[in-house]
Amino acid sequence: MFIILNCSDSLIERLWKTASLWRAGENVQKVDAARDSLKKCPQVVVWLFNNKIGKRDRFALRAIKDMFLDNYQRTVPYLKFTLLSNDTLKVKDALYLINEWKAKEIADVLWQILNRYDDRPHILSSIIRAMAYSNDKSYGKYLLDFIDHDDEIVRFRAIQTLGKLKYYPAIPQIILHLNDSVFSVRYISCFALYQMRDSSFKEIEKFLRISNDSTFLYFANLTLSGNCFYQK
Repeated sequence: MFIILNCSDSLIERLWKTASLWRAGENVQKVDAARDSLKKCPQVVVWLFNNKIGKRDRFALRAIKDMFLDNYQRTVPYLKFTLLSNDTLKVKDALYLINEWKAKEIADVLWQILNRYDDRPHILSSIIRAMAYSNDKSYGKYLLDFIDHDDEIVRFRAIQTLGKLKYYPAIPQIILHLNDSVFSVRYISCFALYQMRDSSFKEIEKFLRISNDSTFLYFANLTLSGNCFYQK
């Protein structure tokens, strides 16, 4: 790609006004042209993270997501730096982008900030969700404590991520949530256990021999029959 060596802030600002427009109808061509020009500016990522991240601007965030959808790796150092900051709004925006891009290179920072947001379930659940994209089972150990979290969304995301990572040490804990008080958590437990069925089925059968709880029995058998399907 040809790089524009000198992009002043004023030039970036002018291009951004067009690049951040809704990409539809007659806007498509000019929005694409502005975004392509911006991506050729070496300092555009720094400019965007300094000026557009954490500003409660959904249109700006959407435009950044679309601009780097196929080349988000350029933003990884800035995503990591932002996650470690104390600016909650910026952290939320960074997590949104990570989850939209399914960025896999961020888990080495994500696990470090888990406990920082234990009292903020919305942020914590986004962090846990993002850890799944690493495809690295070694991060599973950091999520075990969140399987039993008081917040149902956090429990859901922890179990979902552990299932995606196929982190087998979590199986006994997840089995207990086939009887969770929240339906969505019971269902994602079913799905996660099915993802790890090469090891989980034997454990579920052990629990079946000692349980007479109707809810547990239903979801345990649903798991064993492979009838719990969750797409996202």
